[in-house]
Amino acid sequence: MKILHLFSNCKWTGPAEPALNLCVALRRIDVAADFACAPDAGRSINMIVETARDRGVEPVLRFGLSKHRHPVKNWLDGRALRTFLREQAYELVHCHLDNDHRIALGPAARLGIPLVRSSYEGGGFRGKGGHRKLLAGTARLIEPSRMAAEHDIAAYGYARERVTVIPGAVDVERFDPSRGVPDGRRWLGIPHDAFVVGIVARMQTHRHYGDFLEAIRLLAEERGDVHAVIVGRGTKQDAVAKGPVRDMGLEGRIHFSGHIQGENYVGMLKACDVKVYLVPGSDGTCRAVREAMAMARPVVTADRGMLREIVDDGVNGYVVDGSSASLHAALRTLAADRARARAMGRAAREKAVSRYSLEAQAKDVADVYELVLKQ
Repeated sequence: MKILHLFSNCKWTGPAEPALNLCVALRRIDVAADFACAPDAGRSINMIVETARDRGVEPVLRFGLSKHRHPVKNWLDGRALRTFLREQAYELVHCHLDNDHRIALGPAARLGIPLVRSSYEGGGFRGKGGHRKLLAGTARLIEPSRMAAEHDIAAYGYARERVTVIPGAVDVERFDPSRGVPDGRRWLGIPHDAFVVGIVARMQTHRHYGDFLEAIRLLAEERGDVHAVIVGRGTKQDAVAKGPVRDMGLEGRIHFSGHIQGENYVGMLKACDVKVYLVPGSDGTCRAVREAMAMARPVVTADRGMLREIVDDGVNGYVVDGSSASLHAALRTLAADRARARAMGRAAREKAVSRYSLEAQAKDVADVYELVLKQ
């Protein structure tokens, strides 16, 4: 199979890494997958291009692939894409964002090349992206959740038999608790024997930080070994988190790591005994939950969006109603029985490796390609 992936953005955000990782993983199982992205990042470093090269993929940079629809730019890209597809004899085009989907629709149809689209919206497509028209010319839609699949089938009339649910993937080799990584507890001055609750989320009003902080306050009143780590930043961080932490007198118990990346981020996940995730953010597939699971950490999550589809209640974490009382109850159970928490963490790791690994995702996507090309 010879596949061209299109990604109409130049920013290392949202689905950029998942789309690139899929291309890399497909190559590992001998699928000839090329990755085309926007070549121009203005004055900034094009992180997508440079990361692709770091991971052994020389990106195709023959198209503008702007994030937003532009009549002239899209027309020029469509014309160039049609020529490129014919010259390179691609068998299938895989789109990842709305605008690359728009650009590819016409050229693929004229050449008789099937088009596959991946969605990264855990609850289904949103906004005014013209998805009904886009999907009408799409051979297969890959959804990240059953919730998203049901929404898009109902909202856009897309045929159920042309939808495949493939959950998002994470690099389980990178997120491996047995690896040596920076010591997040030492960085933040947290005792090695503390029970540490972590949360990774931008500090914004809709992320339910009030419920999280109240749950930690209640737990800290009961136990002297409880600490929490907040990973992230946000324009509302003082009002949403830092101010309330001061008001609660929890400065020594709740630690702010700020925005961290690379190995330091992996090390901070490893520093936690349990992860809390309360509402899907800009990444609708909730990748941060799978990262924690791959690190053998149980996840306490609110029953919002597609989160119930990731965490198995009572097996590799808890699914609660999201209130401070329900969070407190789940965290208290795990803090009181660390052996149970570790067992849930092992179950989380097992599920991440078997279901959420890049290898598992690539095999499932390759099966979709074969199915489409046989039709």
